[in-house]
Amino acid sequence: MAARLFRLRVALLGAIFRGSVGRAFRASLGLLVAFAAVIVAAAAPSYLAVSDTQRAMIDVLVGAVVLAATFVVPFFSNQRNLSPAQLAQFPVTPGSVGFGLFITTVVSWPFLIFAAWLIALGVFRAEWSGAGWMLIAGLALAALLGIACVRVMAALSQRMTGVRYAGALRTVGVVLLVACVPFVVLAASVTLTSAGEAGAAEAARIAGWTPFGAPFAAIGLAASGDVDAALLRLGVAAATIIVLLLLWIPIVRVSLHRIDRPADPGIARRGLGWFERFSARPAQVIAARSLTYWSRDPRYRVALFAIPIAPIVMLAAFAVAGADMRSLALVPLPVVLLLLAWSQHNDVAMDSTAIWEHVASGIRGSADRAGRLAPVLMIGVPLAVIGSSITVTLAGEWRILPAVLGLNLAVLFVAAGVTSVFSVAMPYPATRPGDSPFVQPQWSGSGSGLAQTLSMIVSLVVAVPPVWFAIVAVIDVSFLQNMWALAFGVGYGLLVLLLGIFVGGKLFERNGPELIAVTQIFD
Repeated sequence: MAARLFRLRVALLGAIFRGSVGRAFRASLGLLVAFAAVIVAAAAPSYLAVSDTQRAMIDVLVGAVVLAATFVVPFFSNQRNLSPAQLAQFPVTPGSVGFGLFITTVVSWPFLIFAAWLIALGVFRAEWSGAGWMLIAGLALAALLGIACVRVMAALSQRMTGVRYAGALRTVGVVLLVACVPFVVLAASVTLTSAGEAGAAEAARIAGWTPFGAPFAAIGLAASGDVDAALLRLGVAAATIIVLLLLWIPIVRVSLHRIDRPADPGIARRGLGWFERFSARPAQVIAARSLTYWSRDPRYRVALFAIPIAPIVMLAAFAVAGADMRSLALVPLPVVLLLLAWSQHNDVAMDSTAIWEHVASGIRGSADRAGRLAPVLMIGVPLAVIGSSITVTLAGEWRILPAVLGLNLAVLFVAAGVTSVFSVAMPYPATRPGDSPFVQPQWSGSGSGLAQTLSMIVSLVVAVPPVWFAIVAVIDVSFLQNMWALAFGVGYGLLVLLLGIFVGGKLFERNGPELIAVTQIFD
């Protein structure tokens, strides 16, 4: 089995070069860039003006992050890993399948890139030459630990979620990754300061006792002459590998003897765009349809292009008035998030040709409300998280990151919750599907101006509490104030969002027929 899997792995290595010349060129260029990047990353600390102690600290921290990634990432993105269940139809024992999959993982491009980074570390760290055999042992244990993490976590994820929820799991992973970005940038920026060096050293000491940082800490300790401490770190890494192998064996056995529930052959699984990435449940189907509208309907694209104009005009006006631009850096992102969520206040009218499907099918109003918010939240949450890092960078004060993040998320959630109510409480004429997005239907009433004004005013008023706490935390820069602003902003915003979905859902269920009648007038 191992020999057959080895030949299959070799064939998969060359598969990325097959096809057109352009595809082979892009694959070759991508691999060259990847190998060059990991080699440069390994060599950079040796050529920077840092001491041996600082290089050891960097190696432990970076190594721990890389190995932790091999543990976490495969759980959320497992589609590129061979599963033991794929070999269930062959007359082989679980032991041979587990051994074959484990040992042939070395014949894959991700592992080869990972191995290039480990080898580059050993080449460019002259001070590691004093570690002797522990240098080879540490790097070998790091490689084995990476393989064990990938195999176990990918197989566990495939066993737990299967194909049906793979898309949702990847989405959760992307959201978590984006949520970690500002904190990683904050930690890196603090580490670069003289005051943060002591904290980084303490973090490296703690990481050296974890399975992910232990191999690199062991090499550094052995090079410095502390052999006993190095052996303890190597023992931590080796024990972790043994535990993962003990988990790998029953996972393989279960995967070979249990099968997933077969999918309905009448359901198409390819070519459905966003519908492939969501399960067949009311809220998620509506979310997929809303995302499809946002990606194809010019009415939504025009609104997205227009949203950034308002903060630009505001900044230009304040700049002409001579305001401090570093303080103004806090303004644009909340305004963009407010307008993004506020753009949903008339979504029922925008969806007038399909609203009858929701009413006729008898879905719960909360499912309709939650599904329609998917585009706003999937765009707004990453924008708030990443934009908060950029905002505090421009403001020149990283300590206010929690308060700024809490402010931006609160504004997004509050406005989304308010618009969930107004889109069913006060719909007004909107551009019909297929018409020019710059054409507005004729309407004798004053519903549009009133609905727009009220929804914006209510969103601003309801957002006052988290905005107030965020402003206090920005003015009085303290850790407790900023963490309270973050916790209150996120909690308050989620509460308003859930309340808006609940109230809007009740209004949708009560006024469903009236909504159909009103929206059909516009057509």
